[in-house]
Amino acid sequence: MQGRDAVLRILRGLGWGLLGLVVLVLLAWTVSRMWPLPERQREQVRLLEDVRPLPGRNGFALLWTLPYDGLDRTQREAALALDVQRWQAGPRAGMADSALSADHPALVLAPQGRCGAAGVDCLAALRADPQGFSAAHAGHDELHARLDSLADFDRFDTPFRPLDTDWLMPFPRYSLLMDGSGAHALAYERGDIEGALAASCRSVQLGRRLMRNGGTLLDSMMGAALVRTHVQLMADMLAEQAPEQVLPAACEGALQPLAAAEQSLCRAMQGEFAMNKGAIDSALRQRFSGLLLDREKTVGRIAENFGWACGPASRQALDADRPIRPAAVRRWDIGCLANVFGCSLSDIATPVYQEYAARSQDAAAWVRLLGAQRWLRQQPDAPAVALARLPARWRSPARTPVLSADGKRLQVLRYAPATKGEGGQMLSVPL
Repeated sequence: MQGRDAVLRILRGLGWGLLGLVVLVLLAWTVSRMWPLPERQREQVRLLEDVRPLPGRNGFALLWTLPYDGLDRTQREAALALDVQRWQAGPRAGMADSALSADHPALVLAPQGRCGAAGVDCLAALRADPQGFSAAHAGHDELHARLDSLADFDRFDTPFRPLDTDWLMPFPRYSLLMDGSGAHALAYERGDIEGALAASCRSVQLGRRLMRNGGTLLDSMMGAALVRTHVQLMADMLAEQAPEQVLPAACEGALQPLAAAEQSLCRAMQGEFAMNKGAIDSALRQRFSGLLLDREKTVGRIAENFGWACGPASRQALDADRPIRPAAVRRWDIGCLANVFGCSLSDIATPVYQEYAARSQDAAAWVRLLGAQRWLRQQPDAPAVALARLPARWRSPARTPVLSADGKRLQVLRYAPATKGEGGQMLSVPL
């Protein structure tokens, strides 16, 4: 009898202990769920949601339908409108391609004619295999004309929007944008020097507009790649010409130094933030996910991953051309007790964005370096002497071009990590 009473007392104790644990868990969950969003996160959300409409002509319809020949503007806009309807209505399998692909074969690029890869010397690649290079661009005249036309547009706003069921939006075929550099190199090698320079400047102009007025990080990085690739190509072309070579009118605006606003990743990060909110909404559709996923707190935490690009510290760093170092984000806190999934999701969505900011700053440095090359080659005295009076517009407060050890190249420090073949930690053009 006494043994049974003892067992019952133990069971009752365990029951009360379990009940107390449940009450504590519920209390902790409630406190965590009611915990206010930090003011710094509210400010980051405000900055990232403050997406201002851009003026001017939108070139997204042409960018989206870039792989397809034989279409006029009206047909391209109609195709885009149809694809947006497909995206909104679903099913969305195959949305990597436009509905145009059913009747219009998309262009496929051959690797032999590509100059967009980092570190590729376009003229050297062409001269090493002129026949293969030329064959790789055969039949691409319409594509090259479309690439040139893209430079006339002011912005590239996508009408695709993240959905709570499909948050990763369709993207254009960005790889086609790099085909122009090979075409410009071919024009130069065939003797059309002015045409090659003018087309390269148009490509730089397109890159600058993608950097500033694109809506995603991919837009911005493709823009920076276009600037880098075509500035390098132009530097190699001009090094083979007389110092007094006159640049075409298309180069006047394209080769002006980039302002801080053109290098900013703010608009790109606003687009990334919108896609991440779509991912959160998609996750909340899962059964019971709301118990461990708080939308407001997750959005606030993710905003810290992107909001630095729109803050004053970023603008100051761009003005001074200092490397941008996003502030360290505080990770787990009391709000994570009722937001375990959200805190984990926000941690996963925290890549090192410093590298992307550095690529944008290096694109600006490439343009300044080309300007310094042209100025230095036109001076009557030795480069080592003339470099001391280099105009301020061709250098930044943090980076002034210097001569290489052999005196044959002009170079500045690279901010973004160098990839294979890019020549170490210096951006460099020939003299």
